[in-house]
Amino acid sequence: MTMHEILSTLIERKYEEIKKKQQTGMFEKIFAFEANAIGQIGEAFVKEVFKAFSLPLDSNKEVIHDEYDLLSQGKKIEIKTARKGLKNDTFQFNGINPKYNYDYIILLGITANDLLYYIIDKKQDHSYKHKERKDTIRINGKEKKLVAMNPGNQANYKLTLSLKELKPIAGFAEELTKIFGGGNHD
Repeated sequence: MTMHEILSTLIERKYEEIKKKQQTGMFEKIFAFEANAIGQIGEAFVKEVFKAFSLPLDSNKEVIHDEYDLLSQGKKIEIKTARKGLKNDTFQFNGINPKYNYDYIILLGITANDLLYYIIDKKQDHSYKHKERKDTIRINGKEKKLVAMNPGNQANYKLTLSLKELKPIAGFAEELTKIFGGGNHD
C-alpha cells in the first residue's frame, strides 16, 4: 500500500464516521464550508436583513474592516457566525477581540435545520476582570469567559455557547429594529 493509499483510506474512514453524525436539513451544506466562508455568509445575511427591514446602514465600502463588519448610524457592528458542533450542541464563535472598537457583536449560530442569534452590547455586556486577567461577556445575565484561541494569543478569543443560550431567529428583526431603528416590518 502506498502512502497516498494509506492516507486516502484514513480520510474515507473519517468521512464515513463524520457523515453518520451529520444532521440533514435545510442548512446542512454549511457543514462543508470552512470558517471564512461561514463568516462571509453570516455577514451577508445580516446585511440582507438590514435591507429587508429598512434598517439604516451607513455607506459602507466593500473592504475588509479591522475592527467591525457593519456600520449603522455610527454604531459599529461585529458579526460572528458559527455552525453547531458535530458532537455537542454548542457553537464556537472565534476571533473575538474585546479590545476592538465596536459597539455590538451579532452572533449567528447555524444548525442543519435552524438559525439562532444573540446580540451583545459591548458597553453593557463586556467586562474585564483585572485581578483574574480575564474578559467576560454576559449572555442572558450569566458571565461567560472569553478564552484565548491559542495559548499566549491575547488578541483573538473564542466564546462557546450552547444551543439553549442563543435565541430563535424569529425575534432577530424586532431586536435589530429596537437597537438600530428603521421602518418596514414585513
